[in-house]
Amino acid sequence: MIRTGRKKEWSVLLFVACLVAFMPPVIALFDIPFRVFGIPLSFLFLFGIWAFAIAMTALGARRGPEKAIGPPEAERGGGASTPDTVQGKQ
Repeated sequence: MIRTGRKKEWSVLLFVACLVAFMPPVIALFDIPFRVFGIPLSFLFLFGIWAFAIAMTALGARRGPEKAIGPPEAERGGGASTPDTVQGKQ
């Protein structure tokens, strides 16, 4: 899939943010002897950023609404069908 416009910018931004977050100096900031529910803070940081990256990738990969090529059905005058249009003109 070729990304264009904002999708491409979103992908690059997510990549750079994750690259910075997984650098050893940033991880070292959270490598302290503190536990949350018995889990070391550094593990929570690593797996939290990983889950965040997966969620943001899924959000960025969603397809937008399909763009209509022609005018809507009501504007073309094809609202209610008559027996002529259903069976063909006789």
